[in-house]
Amino acid sequence: MDTKPLGLAKGLFSFLRMIRTRYFIAAAAVLAAALLAAIYWPGLHGDFFFDDEPSITLSEGVRLETFSLESLHKALASGGAGPSGRPVAQLSFALNHYFSGFDPFVFKATNLAIHLVCGLLVFALARRVLGTTRPPVRQSALLIASGIVTALWLLHPIQLLPVLHAVQRMTSLSAFFLLAALLLHIRGRERAGRAAAAWLLLAWGIFWPLSFLSKESGVLFPAFALAWELVVRRNSSGRLDHFARGLMALTALFLVAGLAYALSARSQWLWAGYQLRPFSLTERLLTEGRVLWFYLDLIVAPDLKAFALYHDDFVVSRNLLTPWTTLPALLGLGGLVLLAWHTRTRAPLVAFGISWFLVGHALESTVLPLELVHEHRNYLPVLGIFVTAGWALMLALERQGTHRTIGIAFAAAAVGYFSFVTALRAHQFGDKARRTQIEAQNHPASARARHEAGISLAGLPDAALRDSPTYASARTHYEMAGKLDPNLKMSWLGLIHLDCKAGMPAKPADVQELSRRLRETPFAPGDTGVLFNMKEMSIAGSVCLSRSEMDGVFASALANPGVSPGIQSILHSWHADYLWLHEHDLAAARLALGQSLVLNPSNPSNRLKWAQLLVISGELAQARQLLQALRTEYFSAEERKTLDELLAALNMAAR
Repeated sequence: MDTKPLGLAKGLFSFLRMIRTRYFIAAAAVLAAALLAAIYWPGLHGDFFFDDEPSITLSEGVRLETFSLESLHKALASGGAGPSGRPVAQLSFALNHYFSGFDPFVFKATNLAIHLVCGLLVFALARRVLGTTRPPVRQSALLIASGIVTALWLLHPIQLLPVLHAVQRMTSLSAFFLLAALLLHIRGRERAGRAAAAWLLLAWGIFWPLSFLSKESGVLFPAFALAWELVVRRNSSGRLDHFARGLMALTALFLVAGLAYALSARSQWLWAGYQLRPFSLTERLLTEGRVLWFYLDLIVAPDLKAFALYHDDFVVSRNLLTPWTTLPALLGLGGLVLLAWHTRTRAPLVAFGISWFLVGHALESTVLPLELVHEHRNYLPVLGIFVTAGWALMLALERQGTHRTIGIAFAAAAVGYFSFVTALRAHQFGDKARRTQIEAQNHPASARARHEAGISLAGLPDAALRDSPTYASARTHYEMAGKLDPNLKMSWLGLIHLDCKAGMPAKPADVQELSRRLRETPFAPGDTGVLFNMKEMSIAGSVCLSRSEMDGVFASALANPGVSPGIQSILHSWHADYLWLHEHDLAAARLALGQSLVLNPSNPSNRLKWAQLLVISGELAQARQLLQALRTEYFSAEERKTLDELLAALNMAAR
């Protein structure tokens, strides 16, 4: 019997099935993009907020105007977040600015596009991981389960901040490169010879560094790859090969080296952040056990009121029994680890999902002196939970009758509910006043939410009327923020500004409390913003403090023992700005700027200011000499323009 026609028929059938599958995937991707755009559209019209300013709108290097080596280098070096500065993310911000300026809509729309592309990678990864199930499942069940995993990941409300909080592109961009690296790693491990080496080199030599240089959480890529090797691949192949054993050994060596460094004297900078935190290392570790269960609660049963930009109202665990949920939370995490161990062979995708979630939190939810809770930290870890759910769904789809019906119903309900909650959150984030007031209402014990709600109300026209509800509400928010956080200083500046806007003198008690906090409480990096804003607002006329009050506020900050000489130099320089531009006291301004230069004589910005004061004093020859010496220094575009204009004017006057 001739078998050639039968073979050709099978080949044609396989080809047609492949084409049908690809059309299905393409149609699903288009539908997902349309649904995402519809859900997130209201939120794309929101503003910049929180730490968008230091990394984006106030970063000189992000203001990319031309494509030159110098400007691109400035963009890459413009970041101040993390040890690396996150140059890849900073460059992406600069490109946004080059094409559209500081338009928050474009920044957020770019984030949404990155989120969608990450979703495509999630689908590819879910399909590969779920496809390792034994015995093999039908292609239709695999595609549906992978699609549901992707939909849950894309549409879950816990994923909102990496889209609508512009600076959190750092998180999504790092995830994009990490997912791409893992897929390339898997592809390389499925090949042999030079092809395998090429894929692995691309994964480990290109995409992993790009992930790390977008955000430091990319350093976890080896741990994610190891989880795949030890659980998924091992169960597929039945053994650990030399590569997997070598990766395990290298990862262990890396962890030992990291631990040795963390315990050495050179790592003091790493732990210095605890001096500014209201918790210790031990308290953080105790608290993070409860935080992880809080995340799991948000993931499994999202509650709109529980989500927030700020979670500074999360109670710190002071010991194993305070609060009482601390010990059960830690025991529960231990139980998850045991569950992962016991299911590593019988239900490997359950073990993989748990491992993925815990690995994803290994950096930001353990020992580092970071803030306790941030939702965006779940951007990648949440995938582990959904992979486990996808495995359960796939098993249900393989069965007939009630199990299949229940599985489909649960999946559809979850996708629908997640989309609904995300749409509500996106609408909330589409307007500053709406976002801040809802956050303060849902989290009344959050000092940050209260403070931002006060700022939002203080910016409304009615806040200028001392008898208006707007003024009263803004003042209440500011006062509550100050009571909730005994170290918060900016809220007291808000109270002063609010009274000045309403045509009243600042209350002496508010000025005294601000001065006390600047002098006696820990001086956090963000506290310099209080002095900078006060100086700028005084010069603009929106803060009505007397000179003696302003001098007292600066003196209080300079008297804080936690203020370093470098920060003292900056504060003296800002005080000089106020003394000249607001008080027009040239002698006092020169004295203050002179103190700044004593502390930091090489600072080019302060030397440029000194040259300006020399010009105002009529000491033109000295000013011209100093400006000539400053021509080779690095300045912002505005400072460079000032230098060039001053020098040109002095050169012309000297002719």
